[in-house]
Amino acid sequence: MSDDFNAEGRNGHSPSDPAFRQPPYRRPAFREPAFNVPGVVLGIIAVLCVIHAVRMMLPAEDDSYAMLMLAFIPARLSLWFDPSLAQGLFEAAFNGGGLQMALTRFVLTEGSAPWSVLTYAALHGSWMHLAFNAVWLLAFGTPVARRFGTVRFLVLFIAAAVAGSLFYWVMRPLDVTPMVGASGAISGVMAAAARFVFGPGKMAMFGRSTSILYAPAQPLVGLLENKQALGFIIAWLVINLIAGFASGAFGADGEIAWEAHIGGFLAGLVLFMPLDPIPRAPRHPRA
Repeated sequence: MSDDFNAEGRNGHSPSDPAFRQPPYRRPAFREPAFNVPGVVLGIIAVLCVIHAVRMMLPAEDDSYAMLMLAFIPARLSLWFDPSLAQGLFEAAFNGGGLQMALTRFVLTEGSAPWSVLTYAALHGSWMHLAFNAVWLLAFGTPVARRFGTVRFLVLFIAAAVAGSLFYWVMRPLDVTPMVGASGAISGVMAAAARFVFGPGKMAMFGRSTSILYAPAQPLVGLLENKQALGFIIAWLVINLIAGFASGAFGADGEIAWEAHIGGFLAGLVLFMPLDPIPRAPRHPRA
């Protein structure tokens, strides 16, 4: 018998001591956190916040220059492919007024900026703009990041951002208005979520996931047969089109780049299956 548990009782206490009759110490039951957001989602939001905070500390002139250099301006990409468009840009700017002339002069002076097809997503027009995007990324990025993992999620996010800028460029090839914001990338994440969150089962957006998170996704054509998924996609498209026709490109004037949203969303729908780590459900022949 050990020295700690002898005739004196438990750990030196006699059997008549109340401490002897107390049950041994137990760890409190572990409780799941109320919010369990994947690190990659929080990391993206943190990086976007740091970038915006740094911009706010820059002198106004330096911030404006950084914004123009990193924002996506369709005309810059067009000039990269066809420098002969410069004359047409200048003539359009001459008829467009002071702001368009200033932006055109910047485009013609600084030349192309192919990196801006991605860097625009790191910039935001205001804290409100950033907060709005962060909320949507938290809501839809959480289930997708859990299913994809960090690397696949980043590939989807980056690809959707690039697809958003390219679709915007196709729709407005000679536009000199700067476009900023991660909305195109987040639209791609929303589309990826639509591929599996409306399937049978249950899932918690911020808490621990359940069966649906790892269930095989339905094929792209199958979304047309899923009333919830189809309703979500239609509502999303209608809202973006209404917002777009009511305003325009999200950039210098704080408007909305609906074209980038649609480009990112389409990319998310298409790229989901190649990136999805969950095997497809086997098809059963119909009788």
